[in-house]
Amino acid sequence: MQKKAKKSKSHPALASQVQLLLDQYSRMEETGEPFGTVVIAEMGQKMADQGRDVIFCAESILSTQVPQPVLDETERTFRDAATKPEAPFLGVLELRQAIARRFARLYDCPVNWEDEVIVTSGSMQAEYYLMAALLNPGDEVIVPTPTFFFDVPVRLARGKPVFAKLKSRDNYAHDKREFEKLVTKKTKLLTVCNPQNPTGRVLTEDELAGIAELAIKHDFYIMHDQVYERMVFDGRPYVPMCRFREVRDRLISISSFSKIFNMINYRLGFAAGPREVIGGIEMVHAFSSMGLPSLLQRGALPALGEEFEDRHLEETILRLQKARDYAVERLNSVEGIKVSKPEGTNLLLPDISSFGMSSMEFCKYLLEEAGVACAPGIAYHAEGHVRISLGTDRIDEAIDRIAKAASKLKIKESKKNPLRKIPA
Repeated sequence: MQKKAKKSKSHPALASQVQLLLDQYSRMEETGEPFGTVVIAEMGQKMADQGRDVIFCAESILSTQVPQPVLDETERTFRDAATKPEAPFLGVLELRQAIARRFARLYDCPVNWEDEVIVTSGSMQAEYYLMAALLNPGDEVIVPTPTFFFDVPVRLARGKPVFAKLKSRDNYAHDKREFEKLVTKKTKLLTVCNPQNPTGRVLTEDELAGIAELAIKHDFYIMHDQVYERMVFDGRPYVPMCRFREVRDRLISISSFSKIFNMINYRLGFAAGPREVIGGIEMVHAFSSMGLPSLLQRGALPALGEEFEDRHLEETILRLQKARDYAVERLNSVEGIKVSKPEGTNLLLPDISSFGMSSMEFCKYLLEEAGVACAPGIAYHAEGHVRISLGTDRIDEAIDRIAKAASKLKIKESKKNPLRKIPA
C-alpha cells in the first residue's frame, strides 16, 4: 500500500520579519548587510589563526582590559553572589542606585532607582526590549541615518522603521524640519544616537532642543542611545537628551558599560525612563531572560564611582584624540579618501566611494592587502564609507597600512563606469 504524501505546511515556519533578517544574513558575506562587521572580524580572525598579522579595527572596542577595580570587585563578590538568590528582574538594587546617582550627578536628572532604571544584557537588549514593549504592529520609528542598526529591533518588534537620511555635506546635522516631514499619525518613537555611531558627530544643544520640540508637538517618544556618552573631543560640551526636562516623561536613555569602561564581555547595559515604559521593558525582560547574573552586576559597581570614572575617561579621551588627529591627517593625504574629523566616540568614517568599490569589497581588500579589519559602512546605512575603530593600541600602524593599501587603488574615472576598481 502506497504511503500518502506528507501534506505541505500551509504557513511559513518563520515570522516574515525574522525570515527577512535570515535572508539578509545568508547573503551578508557578499552584501555586508545587516552586520558585515561580524563577517570581516571573523575573516580577520581566521587569517590571524593561520599566522597572519591582523590589526582589528572593525568592532567598536576601545580595549579588552577591564579596569582593575572592576575585576577586583567581580572576584571578591563571585563566590558570595553565586550562592545568593537571583537578582530582581530590574537589576541589583545597588547598581540601580548607582546609575540613578550618576544621572543626578552628571546631568542634573533625577531618576527613581526603584522603578525608572533597568539593567540589561548590553544596550542592544535594552533597545530591543524597548521596541517590544512600546510598538504595536505598524507603529513607525524615525531612524536618522547613518547610524547603528536600530531598524532591526524595530522590525523584529513588528514596527516600521522610517529612515531620515542625514547629509554628510551638512556634517550629518539633525534638522528638525526634515524630521517633521516624516512624522505621521503612526509615529511612536524617534531614535537618537549621541555621540553618534558611526559618524562621530556630537549633537548640539540646538539640534537636541529641536528633537525635543518635535516629540512634544507630535506626541512621540525619544530613545537616546548614549553608549559613547561623555566621549567627546576638543573640550566640546556633551549635552544628553535628559537635560531637557520637558521631555523626560517621553525619553528613554540607554547606555552601556562596554564602551567607556572596556567591559565588553560583561554584556551590561541599562535604560532609564518613565515608570510605565520601564515597567513594560521589565515584563519583556522577565519573560525572556528572567534577569541577569547578580555577580556581574555587582562587579560593575566600582566603574560608576565619580573619581574613578572621571580619571578613566580623561585618560581614554586623551589617547583617542591623539589617535583621531593622526588618522584624519594621514588618511586625508591619500588621493580618493575623504574623512571629516569626528567630534567624539572612538570611530572614524572615511568616504571611499571614489574607488568605485562597495564598502564590503573595500573592507575585504584592506583585510587581504593590509591585514587590517575595518567595518563596511553599509552595515550602518553608510554605503561608500568604512568605519574604523580607533581603540587598538596599534592604531597608528593600522592607519598607515590602510593609507598604503588605498594608495594602490585607482580612482573611479566617471559615474558612467561603475565597475569595481582593482589595484593599479
